[in-house]
Amino acid sequence: MATPEQTETQIYQPSQSQLERASALRRFNWLYVYGPVIVFSLIGLVLVGLLLWGVFSPNVTGAREFASGLADLVMIFTIMPLLLLCAIVPAAAIGLVVYRRQQPKQEHGRFQTLLWRLDTLVTKAKDKTAQTMPKAAAPVIKGHAWVAYIRTLLAEVKKQFTRR
Repeated sequence: MATPEQTETQIYQPSQSQLERASALRRFNWLYVYGPVIVFSLIGLVLVGLLLWGVFSPNVTGAREFASGLADLVMIFTIMPLLLLCAIVPAAAIGLVVYRRQQPKQEHGRFQTLLWRLDTLVTKAKDKTAQTMPKAAAPVIKGHAWVAYIRTLLAEVKKQFTRR
């Protein structure tokens, strides 16, 4: 009877294209991920080792200048990736400007079209308000007029029955 490991390997056989993609992925990772990380790590370790050797070695003349120079190099190599990260936003802005200039020119821009649509909506709302407000205000005005009539009537009746 076959063990589970044997049945798994017997069931799954990657195709030739899957094997090629896996090989291409390994090459890519070594060339663009692992390789640069290893190289920069080795450079950093060598610089730190030289820095420590220069600082703690009693027989080296100019140890302070040597240590200062190496510390500067370490700082520069540390800051360089951060500078590249900071350059992404301006580069993206420049790329957006270039992309927009390559697009076919429209008679009116998107922002202008948006403002025209908003103006149309505001005009529709104003027209609808002007149309419905007299209908909504008429009962309120009639109610206030009726209350004013009753108050005036009561004031006149009171005037008739009181002395001056």
